[in-house]
Amino acid sequence: MSAILSCADLMAEAQSEYAALPIQTRAGNTVQLRNLLMLSREGLKTARVLLEAFEKNANNLEELEPQLRDLFLVIADDPKAMADEMKGWPLGMYVRVVNLWQEATQAPEALDSDS
Repeated sequence: MSAILSCADLMAEAQSEYAALPIQTRAGNTVQLRNLLMLSREGLKTARVLLEAFEKNANNLEELEPQLRDLFLVIADDPKAMADEMKGWPLGMYVRVVNLWQEATQAPEALDSDS
């Protein structure tokens, strides 16, 4: 007879495996920029649309800031603290944070492979 699996334990394992990028705001709050795999279905859909627009409009600097701002609000575990933090950010800060988030939350290669 197999052991009963604990959903709480499985969730903790998933959160560890698909870790968020923690950032500390200037107000002293810690905001977790969640891995795409840990978003709700609706959050994932919204984040993917925003990421595709970001990649498509990479040369249109006027479009990047609002797209990245919206992305951070979707992936942040505390959208209010994140919104407050982003006030006055230059575009370079958005790009720096999104690059760090992408590096930190890359999905395992098995999800990317065609095999």
